[in-house]
Amino acid sequence: MNKTDPTPSLDDIHDTLAEIVRLVERGSADRWPNPVLRELVLTLLRKLSSLTGHALKGMRDAELAETQAVYGLVARKTSQLLGLPEADVYRAVIAMCDDAGNPALTDGLPPVDPRVADKLSRFLVRITVVYRGHEGDRDTPRRSVRMVHGHSPGDLRETEISQDVGYERLPDDIRVDLMKDAGQVQFQLFPKRV
Repeated sequence: MNKTDPTPSLDDIHDTLAEIVRLVERGSADRWPNPVLRELVLTLLRKLSSLTGHALKGMRDAELAETQAVYGLVARKTSQLLGLPEADVYRAVIAMCDDAGNPALTDGLPPVDPRVADKLSRFLVRITVVYRGHEGDRDTPRRSVRMVHGHSPGDLRETEISQDVGYERLPDDIRVDLMKDAGQVQFQLFPKRV
């Protein structure tokens, strides 16, 4: 749990439930007024732990799918701009955004082509993604991927790729912020901010 945020995360709840199950299982059954009550409590705690585990997996799957979608948009546009194979650019984008160590993103992909990575590092200046909640007549959130790029400092351009995205497809933290009327949520993917 984040020390500045008193709200427990789903990870915290899942871990706490698992610990309570372990303590109850190891504890003496004699301390319970009724052995059936102990088994009912254990069954309920196990089900709650399983439910939070499934919810965590769903959250991680949504975040992974969104990350892949954003990186795919960047790779598609950059491959068009530079005339490079999209698959090679996709792998280089993952590396540039410091996600090369994430096996969920890289498994099954070829290694980064150093020539492609070099071209991208000289071409891309900044990549950000902005999520906006519903506005005006639009009742779905919008994702805007912004890339600042160019072959020289005097040749910089900004390209924006915008798409409407259903709330159900957004990672939970972004969805919650937008539903709290945050207006927009923004991440800088490259270069990483420290």
